Amino acid sequence: MSPDHPQLAEDDVIAGGGWHRSYARVLAVASDGDYGFALVDGNGDGAELESETWIWQAGVWAGAASAGEGPLDTLGRVQTGGPVGNAYFAFGKAPAGQTIMIDFDHRLHPVQVSRYGIWAFMKSAASPGQCGPPAPA
Repeated sequence: MSPDHPQLAEDDVIAGGGWHRSYARVLAVASDGDYGFALVDGNGDGAELESETWIWQAGVWAGAASAGEGPLDTLGRVQTGGPVGNAYFAFGKAPAGQTIMIDFDHRLHPVQVSRYGIWAFMKSAASPGQCGPPAPA
């Protein structure tokens, strides 16, 4: 069942994350239900990325946690994140515009790679605690 609110969007991440619109760029964003994930290049130069988890609460997307991910040129094919509530996230590099497949919770999920060559995945688990982390198929 889809949520009765909008999916996490780049504008939500920029405005809600306190990023300066002239410099920051959202490299990839994903959400499922009340949980979201974004990978942000805060200065637009690829020197330091931030991974951010988001939660829908009180009628808006709110930042839940963030972590430094290092420079864009060292980002790997897959970085497995972790749980946010009953959802899990992952992200990585792949050729821009490609669709990759993620194996999660005993199902394959297509994920579109952004124009920046970054993909992001966020999915609520059907059986939390009984599934492994998301992984490329």
